[in-house]
Amino acid sequence: MSPSVVLIHGAWHRAACWRKVVAGLTERGIAVNAVELPFEGFATDVAAARAAIVAAGDGAVVVGHSYGGAVLSAAASGLRNPKQLVYLCAFMLAEHEDIGELTSRFPMPLFGLLQVVDGRTVVDQDGAVDMFYGDCSAYDVRVALEQLRPMPWSEPPAGTRAAWRDVPSTYVLCTADQTIVPELQRHMARHATEVVEWPTSHSPFLSEPQRLVELLTRLVGV
Repeated sequence: MSPSVVLIHGAWHRAACWRKVVAGLTERGIAVNAVELPFEGFATDVAAARAAIVAAGDGAVVVGHSYGGAVLSAAASGLRNPKQLVYLCAFMLAEHEDIGELTSRFPMPLFGLLQVVDGRTVVDQDGAVDMFYGDCSAYDVRVALEQLRPMPWSEPPAGTRAAWRDVPSTYVLCTADQTIVPELQRHMARHATEVVEWPTSHSPFLSEPQRLVELLTRLVGV
């Protein structure tokens, strides 16, 4: 089986946010699976991602965006089939780190845009435009906002060995990101084997999908 790519989306999003990247990889003959996280708690998100990574077979390249980076670190932990992990402006945490402590040191304006409805967090849509989609087209912004969904907020538990300790990793640092601010990204990117910088917002899979397709094609080795 040829090496394949697994895509793990971020908080409040759906697997459909990867549609441009999926199309670009498919055109190049690269198998790709965009995982739909169930958003029923961190453990269930990890289980869904882990099943997709295992199914991808040997040589898989696995991408985690934003919250999906934390999911990736836990989901790929102990697995032997991934050959490269990609953290796309994502949480790349060591076992002793937690999101709350990091975001107190590197404040995230996003937290001021969250509401809790029936036990789930919801993002203010007007604020989400600048936070998530600052360099995206009006059409992509409209579609993305329609796809946002509520989710429970649950931070990764401490202690699980991070997958990046055992698998080579690439951190994609997005310098125009208004969500995970570049200073926080730089702090976490110290864990990565390789760091690349793009002048994009929090959603390069929409605004600059070709950059991501080219990076993943290189890492897959096609």
